[in-house]
Amino acid sequence: MQLKIWHKMIIGISIPVLLALIGGLWAYGYIDDVKKRHGYVQIAADLREDILEVRRNEKNYMHYKDAEHFRYLSVSINTFIKAINGIPPATVAEIGKSDLMLLDSTSDGYTSIIRDLHDNFQLEMQSIERVRREGKKLETLAASGEHAAGLSSIFILNLRRLEKNYMLFRDKDSLAKLDGALSQMEMIVPSCNECRSYIAAIRYLFVRYEENDSIISELQVAGNTLEDITDRIALRERQYIDTFFSKTQRLMLVALILLCTLGPLFVYRTATNIVAPIIRLTEITKKIAEGDSSVRAPIKEHDETYTLALSFNTMLDHLQLSHKSLEKSMALLREKQEEVEKCASVGLLVSGVAHEMNDPLNNISLTAGPLRLAQEQIPSGIESEIEKRNDFSLRVGVEIDQEITATDNVHFGKGRVGAGPCVVRCVGRWCSSYML
Repeated sequence: MQLKIWHKMIIGISIPVLLALIGGLWAYGYIDDVKKRHGYVQIAADLREDILEVRRNEKNYMHYKDAEHFRYLSVSINTFIKAINGIPPATVAEIGKSDLMLLDSTSDGYTSIIRDLHDNFQLEMQSIERVRREGKKLETLAASGEHAAGLSSIFILNLRRLEKNYMLFRDKDSLAKLDGALSQMEMIVPSCNECRSYIAAIRYLFVRYEENDSIISELQVAGNTLEDITDRIALRERQYIDTFFSKTQRLMLVALILLCTLGPLFVYRTATNIVAPIIRLTEITKKIAEGDSSVRAPIKEHDETYTLALSFNTMLDHLQLSHKSLEKSMALLREKQEEVEKCASVGLLVSGVAHEMNDPLNNISLTAGPLRLAQEQIPSGIESEIEKRNDFSLRVGVEIDQEITATDNVHFGKGRVGAGPCVVRCVGRWCSSYML
């Protein structure tokens, strides 16, 4: 893959940024989940607050037993039921479908019990009013004196006191005392109509109280169940949110560690890939500076350093060719110098030979005149031989002069052939001819 340096830089910078972006998106999604879970916690807390409001109104209604507090209780129950029914299906699945279904059914049962209790409270109030009317009739009867001897005003007043204590405390002791007094009154005046009406009203009140106690017990059980369910949902959601926060802290720490390690690692790898070709070129230049011109820059990356390495290798090739050409020129120059030195030595030799030859030639020239005079005095055969020797001597002199001239030209760099061999050949031919 052919990547430029700026491509590598972009990749080196983009990878940590991409990691940070992925981590940010993941954190955003995770925080969104935490936010949703926090919404579930808020729903559970609202349900718990609503049920506590219902229980508070329940206690107020149980205390006052009037229409106003019943209305407050009904409103709080309806608010609680609306809060349950207003939870989205997805939230129901997350919070706990079984718990919410149980909460819904229990709240419906609780509403039904409240209605039954309200109806029984109405009957109870009617029973209490009846007891009070019958008690007043009984008191009137006792005050008029038209009653049995055992039914005194003190007995009636004590009976009314026990009645009020039972209505106030509604405990077993008050019930036992009131029931005993009623039994005593039945035995005293078994045929008294007012007494029988009062006793029937009290007995009916006993039944109302028992039914109300049973309904109140069911109401307490249903209310406690609603509280337990809402408390369980709220506790579970708080535990979920605590777990979410703990897990978020750990994951954020892991993400931070990965970002702090992988980010610099990618940057280091990118910087290494960018700097590696430059480091190789630096090492090659050091080797060249040490005298090794055979090294070449390896061409691996196809980035901006590719052209640099290629130009560098081309420069080294030209430098090596120039160095070889220089070595050949130096070798040729040394050969020329050796030839010049040899020619100089031959020139000195020829100069010495020419100097040595000049003396005999001069002597020959000096003796040529007298020999001519003597030629006239010798026989013709001897005369022809002498002329032959003289002509030969003149030719040798001319050839030597020519060889000396050629040798001087070579000495001054005007020719390529040495003069020493030519002179030697001339002298050899002269000696051979003379011997013949």
